[in-house]
Amino acid sequence: MRVALIGPPQSGKSTLFQAIAAGSGSGVDMSRPDQPHLATVKVPDERLTWLSEQFNPKKTTPAELAFLDMPGFDLTGDAGRQRAKVHWASMRQSDMLVFVVREFKNDAVAMYRDRVDPAADVEEMLTEMIFADLEQVTNRLAKLEASLKKPVGNKDEIKREMELMTRLVDTLEEERPISDALTSEIEIKMVASFAFLSQKPVLIVLNCDEDAMSADNPTEFAGRPCMYLSAQIEEELAELPAEERGEFLADLGLESTAGDRLIRACYTGVDLVSFLTSGEDECRAWTIRAGTTAVDAAGEIHSDIARGFIRAETVAYDDFKAGGDMKGAKAAGKVRLEGKTYVVQDGDIINYRFNV
Repeated sequence: MRVALIGPPQSGKSTLFQAIAAGSGSGVDMSRPDQPHLATVKVPDERLTWLSEQFNPKKTTPAELAFLDMPGFDLTGDAGRQRAKVHWASMRQSDMLVFVVREFKNDAVAMYRDRVDPAADVEEMLTEMIFADLEQVTNRLAKLEASLKKPVGNKDEIKREMELMTRLVDTLEEERPISDALTSEIEIKMVASFAFLSQKPVLIVLNCDEDAMSADNPTEFAGRPCMYLSAQIEEELAELPAEERGEFLADLGLESTAGDRLIRACYTGVDLVSFLTSGEDECRAWTIRAGTTAVDAAGEIHSDIARGFIRAETVAYDDFKAGGDMKGAKAAGKVRLEGKTYVVQDGDIINYRFNV
């Protein structure tokens, strides 16, 4: 799964990206600021850490998430808009968008549009997404109209899609997202291949001064989920040796880095959960979509396990930890044998029984 970081110039977006990448051990060449940069980071999971401590396996494999740092979106003129347009495709291929906007005050850092106004920055980017979708929809509508005039093709199917696209145009011209116009699962599937930007989940990151971070920060901004952090502090944390980070965080009154919290927020923001497998060879967190069945989750491990599925021996992480191990969890009656249609829950520890 991939998350795109976008934001105006001087928002601190790339500073945050580098801190996240460094903290996860991903080396990224940032010598081309006009190009996107990609880093694959590990999803922090204390459950996997605990399991690894119990089993002391040969290998521990956390879930991963890819972050794409987009070039700064300077929309102050036509040239900037054209440069941004080049990168729409990369954003459409991402599963989630993170808007990084500036709230910090620093006279030494130039201000985008000579202002520090995160609400205006967010509105500008959301509007640009809607314009990008509108261009995509109008182009598709023109092609459908041309197809309708040809003697070949399913005319009823073309007319159904034209009706939907016309409705999308009306919605976008009202500066509302695509999702406002979709009325059924069938319509959602019809537009899935377009990967519309205004359909994607959005998280807003307000890059603030250190003294503006607190437990009382709101969790919503401009109608979207948000989080407050200081990219500068995250950069300083990433440069510290691992053994010193805990002390630095404690001095700030924090339990974990904002980068780790951002990674987790994005992981859940794209509707992902983890199930766990454990043993002496490997402890691993497997990434699946929320709502995935036991047999489909088995396929993430190996197609043979899904093909020969018999049962999924399942226990919730909290029950496993309370029991101390699988034997203790079984003694407490917390281990279940689930069938193919069982919907895997976040944190399930599963041992698959199969025969091929």
